Amino acid sequence: MFVGLPPRHPASNIGYMKTVNYSPWLITFVCFAATSCTMFQKSENNPGAGRSVALLNLSQYAKPMCGTGTAKNIEAGDNNTFPGAVAPFGMIQWSPDTDSGEHMSGYGAEGKAISDFSVDHISGAGCSYGGDFAMMPIPGDAPSSPPSERNAYAQPFSHPNETARPGYYGVTFNDGLKAEVTTTTRSGFGRFTYPGSGPESLMINAGSDINGSSASGISINPATREITAWSIGGHFCGSGEVRTIYFYAVFDRPFSSWSTWADKNLSPGTTNASATTSGAFITFQGADDRTVLAKVGISYVSAVNAKANVEAESPLSAFSSKDFDRAVTSADQVWNARLNKIQVSGGTPDEMETFYSMLYHALIGPVTVSDANGEYLGYDGQVHTTESGRVQYGVFSGWDIYRSESQLLGMLAPKEAGDMAESLLMDYEQGGAFPRWGVMTEDSGVMMGDPAAPIIADFYAFGATNFDTDAALKGLVRAATDPSVRARRTHTNERDALADYLKLGYVPEHQEGGYGNVSMTLEYDSADFALAQFAQALGDDADSTMLLQHAQNWQNLFNSPTGYIQMRRRDGQWAPGFKNNVGRYDRDQAYVEGTAGQYLWMVPFNEMGLAKAMNGPDTAAKRLDDFFTKLNVGDRGPNAWMAWLGNEPSLETPWIYDFWGQPWNTQNIVRRAMTELYSASYGAYPGNDDVGEMSSWYIFGAMGMYPELPGSDILLVGSPLFSKTVLHLSGGDVTIIGRGAAKSAPYVQSLTVNGQTWNKPWLRYSDISHGGTLVYDLGASPDTNWGSDPSDAPPSFDGGK
Repeated sequence: MFVGLPPRHPASNIGYMKTVNYSPWLITFVCFAATSCTMFQKSENNPGAGRSVALLNLSQYAKPMCGTGTAKNIEAGDNNTFPGAVAPFGMIQWSPDTDSGEHMSGYGAEGKAISDFSVDHISGAGCSYGGDFAMMPIPGDAPSSPPSERNAYAQPFSHPNETARPGYYGVTFNDGLKAEVTTTTRSGFGRFTYPGSGPESLMINAGSDINGSSASGISINPATREITAWSIGGHFCGSGEVRTIYFYAVFDRPFSSWSTWADKNLSPGTTNASATTSGAFITFQGADDRTVLAKVGISYVSAVNAKANVEAESPLSAFSSKDFDRAVTSADQVWNARLNKIQVSGGTPDEMETFYSMLYHALIGPVTVSDANGEYLGYDGQVHTTESGRVQYGVFSGWDIYRSESQLLGMLAPKEAGDMAESLLMDYEQGGAFPRWGVMTEDSGVMMGDPAAPIIADFYAFGATNFDTDAALKGLVRAATDPSVRARRTHTNERDALADYLKLGYVPEHQEGGYGNVSMTLEYDSADFALAQFAQALGDDADSTMLLQHAQNWQNLFNSPTGYIQMRRRDGQWAPGFKNNVGRYDRDQAYVEGTAGQYLWMVPFNEMGLAKAMNGPDTAAKRLDDFFTKLNVGDRGPNAWMAWLGNEPSLETPWIYDFWGQPWNTQNIVRRAMTELYSASYGAYPGNDDVGEMSSWYIFGAMGMYPELPGSDILLVGSPLFSKTVLHLSGGDVTIIGRGAAKSAPYVQSLTVNGQTWNKPWLRYSDISHGGTLVYDLGASPDTNWGSDPSDAPPSFDGGK
């Protein structure tokens, strides 16, 4: 234990044990060549147990650099992904930070210098987070003073000298210094090769939290070549969220000298320091080999657990350059197996790279927060232990991922998605409320709505059932009907202004709690619909009926004379000053990250009801045509009533034509968005990726389907981008054939599902979840007959129907 070390979190027992049993997937690899190998999938509950899948070399197409820059020529800003090494759903994200590390992800593609390599980041979020325990190799003697700023020892580099692929990042700096990192779920393996001759030093900054560390400490053990550290930080999106993160590192080379610093004071030869900011310099003993190896681990429980995570996943008995290379190969195999859950063919190289870059980013989060021994810090501030085989997850970008990311994870990773649902339930039972934007050990309370309800319902609808469904439903229904539900530590209400919503049937202007009253109403409507579907699936008809009625509250804010969903006062009067291209008027914020024009369409479960309110489907479709005059206008300026496909409230809108007898327009707009707004480049996305949400939208679009209705297994039909797509699901393979598929051929001429002629622009996941085949005939001109019959329209849910 070192100076200033916070006490280990007090242990406590889990007060709840789930009753659902499941058999985890067992995956082994037999590789035959560099281009393919075989994956054997086994599960006692899997009808396809024993099936073997020939693995293609798909990781070659996934580009971690995708989205590390700024989208061009559209109102998007930074995409906010990071290029460093991470395992699927990995706790540790060991990635370079450019310049002063001030980008939200730590790295910006426009940067000219790398300041350090830190161990925690969030992929694609709209706020800064992480950047802890920044490490930087320094050629020469260790500095004689603490770093004056984050980028004090930054090294210039150029992109041609970077290599980023799934599970690996490497860069050779302009002076010849080479840094390489790879990861497992909870540990990292680094290799630093110093140029020339002379001393080889390294910095570890324990106080490098991107939002500022409030306290930190570090300890050096020269005898064992180990360093441990801790840091208190967090404050996601400026919230009061705080967490302690612990760090462990061990090196293969002895130290010749060392020093620590506490704030502005450097003490040569000392082994312990604690202060607001603290850190250490070490210099390695000389050797003919100019390479230094490091293994690192993190934990949100203790430094002891951080070390145990390394020992469990990257044993110290394997500590050579050859072992590093083997670790890189292993990380690639893990990622390649994940990417092979969807095998596409028949596309151009650019289309392949975009698809697998999106799939890669969709599988980074949510992230593991429990240690290898099962311990994790709960939302009650106590240490808990997961039951055997289960993982606790954090980083739930709630407002974002319920739109399509949750459904994708339910399909492709049902075991992990079930654990994620259970994690949200644990957060509720231990912390008092389901998180709104849960980070590592606490809910930040950022954004609004009640996204845990659709996330859990989405998981369940798309195949993730290995969690206590009854307890989850009970807790979510309570949160939807009881205004007193709030987090005990942070005092965050699960549903702000819920009393008004229940009493008035909408959240009024100048509501008590939260912000964006019209958006809140629409979010609660979607959450109530999703929860109604979940309740119905579990046989709770009474709650399902009640919640489905609540979901129609959007009608109370629809102003027929203007044709928009607007802000209303507590007495029922419409707030004055309405404009369709602003988010705020009459001194209150009506809409969150959007405008009346962009939120008009957010009734995904009752689009026929919305069309009726807008004087019928033909009139509504013409307004939707105008909406898509531009695809990504942002929420500022005179055109801000048009589409903003770079942000979540607009993501559902291209698919609405399926409800209104014009599926060819869905096919056209989705394809335009995919080809005009997405790529595998630095500016890959039309906005923040938001922990995989934008990526998942693209993936569904490329497969020709979309889960429009929260909590439902209904999939709206678009058109596939590739001539062949195979989904290897736990229940069986789904094959999607696109005859004539091409970038310029988005229009469906005919479709068969499991050999039957299919004229409906929708299907249910249950139609294909146990294996199925969809065969499309595609063309460059729309077929206005296919899918246009009103009797074939996707279901709309109005009241109890």
